[in-house]
Amino acid sequence: MTNKKKVNHPIKKIVLAAGKSNRFGEKNKLSEIINGKPIINNIVDTLLKIYAPSELTIIVGHEHKIITNLINNEDIKILENVNYEKGIGTSISLAIKNLETFIQGVMIIPADMPYITDTDLINLEKKFLKYNCEKVIMPKYNSQTGNPVILPRNYFIMLKGLKDDFGAKSLIRKKDIIKFKTGVGTIFDIDTKDDLVKAKTNF
Repeated sequence: MTNKKKVNHPIKKIVLAAGKSNRFGEKNKLSEIINGKPIINNIVDTLLKIYAPSELTIIVGHEHKIITNLINNEDIKILENVNYEKGIGTSISLAIKNLETFIQGVMIIPADMPYITDTDLINLEKKFLKYNCEKVIMPKYNSQTGNPVILPRNYFIMLKGLKDDFGAKSLIRKKDIIKFKTGVGTIFDIDTKDDLVKAKTNF
């Protein structure tokens, strides 16, 4: 299955790649190599296997020129968050403020999760569409919820108002949540150098 030929697709994929990687160390973790390519390219390449570049928005901030050069795709909208040091909320807010009017939902994807699969992305999106773009869709592996999360249009005003280090999950109403069983890649992110070693060893 592929969505590449669809025009004005209702779900925007927002990749969060603006953070400073403080827990990782001096080097930007998104430029570290996994599967023969930088971490940021793993998730972007997975997305481009199934979606058109116009369906993606990538938020950069810390070392934005380096990350933009790694992505190296003029067809993807890349937005620079000049307030990235204030936290993830500012990146989500920036992305929502730049959505096209026809967008009915946003899939928010941390850039440091290189093992999210195209199958999981497709299935999460199918579930969102099944519920008429009105529910919050969360991936679940075993008993742990993960990312990416898909949020409907009725959350956009709240998402625009996010500030500092408050993410989208802080706003979600329990009654809106639909959880969907996914693979381990939806709960594995790379925050530290130990996580990087674990990723190279176990995947």
